[in-house]
Amino acid sequence: MLLRALNDIWIAIRSFDEQALTFASRAVLIYVIYIIAMNAVRKIRGRKCLSLWSMLLSVGLFALICIYFSYLVSLTLSGREAGSRTNKVNLEIFGTFGREGNISAHALENILLFIPFGILIPLTGRFFRRWWNLILAAFISSMLIELTQLLTARGYFEIDDILFNTFGAFLGYVVFWLIYHSYIAVKHKSQIPVGRHEQQLNRITLFIIQLLPVVLLVLLIMELGNDDAVTSTELSRFVTEKLLYTVNKLFGLKWTAQRIEESVPVYEATVRRGAHITEFAFLTLFTFVFIYCRKIKASLAFVLTFVFAFIIAVADEVNQYRIDGRSGSAVDVASDCLGSAVILILIFLLIKAAKRYHSGNAKKA
Repeated sequence: MLLRALNDIWIAIRSFDEQALTFASRAVLIYVIYIIAMNAVRKIRGRKCLSLWSMLLSVGLFALICIYFSYLVSLTLSGREAGSRTNKVNLEIFGTFGREGNISAHALENILLFIPFGILIPLTGRFFRRWWNLILAAFISSMLIELTQLLTARGYFEIDDILFNTFGAFLGYVVFWLIYHSYIAVKHKSQIPVGRHEQQLNRITLFIIQLLPVVLLVLLIMELGNDDAVTSTELSRFVTEKLLYTVNKLFGLKWTAQRIEESVPVYEATVRRGAHITEFAFLTLFTFVFIYCRKIKASLAFVLTFVFAFIIAVADEVNQYRIDGRSGSAVDVASDCLGSAVILILIFLLIKAAKRYHSGNAKKA
């Protein structure tokens, strides 16, 4: 069901690449001009200008939001001809569920579409970091989309779409909340200056929100390891095809659809290896944050994190011996450990660089 929903979204996204990216690129260009002009005005008036780092972060976030919304509008509105759908209103709650009461691909698609909304919008300011404001914004945005679809006959007005969109935004906000407050906790622990509005959470709350992603990632790794050979191959080939298409698009390789399809078996093993490295990089990141913020020395936190990742990697491979058509691999364990080691090195360098940067600013002050 998940693969079908992802595939439907992927096909739709591919259909609106040119339309969505053209709009996003123009919007970003206008925003860059605005940022430069605003900084010039501040300079003339003798006010403090934005740093280059702040400007880059601001433009990067704006670009992500523009790309997301341009695709969202293309998928739901502008990509359809006005009058192509007969006016229809469906006010039945959970009416888009499957016949047996299980979630349908259509409902799952509506959830997935708004997860980025819940992650990106809170980054724009403190107002949307309050969950009720974020949920209200998602509800209103979804409502406007549904009303526009109804009034222009570009789609159907379905109450389920609004509910699932809003729920998707909430899931995205949970992801943001976990990462944001873990970031604040690491700043406290590393004695890096904390912003005026970055308050430390209750210890019990912080413990739960930092442990949760570790548990979820371990469960995800074990669940993927429980897939039989056919399901595992289907998933890896699905991901490989989408990655090859993306690389082809970004670098203008001009590969045909047939060549991409024929190249999937060639690159599948590499993508699998990359998946191992990536999933354990994220596991290591969240595990380190959890351990590091428990009043444990940094050196010991690095060691404990790596040992934990190694144990999970070995357990995952041992678990695969009992799955039909699959077996454990020392190479996979090595890939997992590589992902863990790389992220730990990056964390070490980032903490050192942040401390040096802030200590340097403190001396200048």
